[in-house]
Amino acid sequence: MLKILAVLAALSAATPLLAADAPPPYQADLTRLSEVLGAAAYLDSLCGGPAAAEWRGKMAALIDAQGLDGPARRPYVEAFNRGQRTFAIAHRRCTPAARAVLQRYFAEGAQLSDRIVQRFGRAGDSAATPSR
Repeated sequence: MLKILAVLAALSAATPLLAADAPPPYQADLTRLSEVLGAAAYLDSLCGGPAAAEWRGKMAALIDAQGLDGPARRPYVEAFNRGQRTFAIAHRRCTPAARAVLQRYFAEGAQLSDRIVQRFGRAGDSAATPSR
């Protein structure tokens, strides 16, 4: 999930190029990333992860990078909340299964971040080639 900064840079670079009434071409990936961030927020907090308190801030930064407000923010906020609720139903305490799910979501979040940056980051942008 350290690639969130690269995603922010890609989104802020791509956003001015979009028509005002058209949904952004990265909307599906960003919606899924929002859900992954919500799940990570819940599971990381449940398991006492060191970054547990940072997930909501990362989600807010992703939304802010797009310059969204009001109803335009709603799909991403709902996806984040859905990610949290999904795992709150199934996991009440940190277990090996919860940790395994969290690791899978970290991997999926990294893949989504890479895809967003690769597809929508500017070619000469240093953020488009994040270090691992």
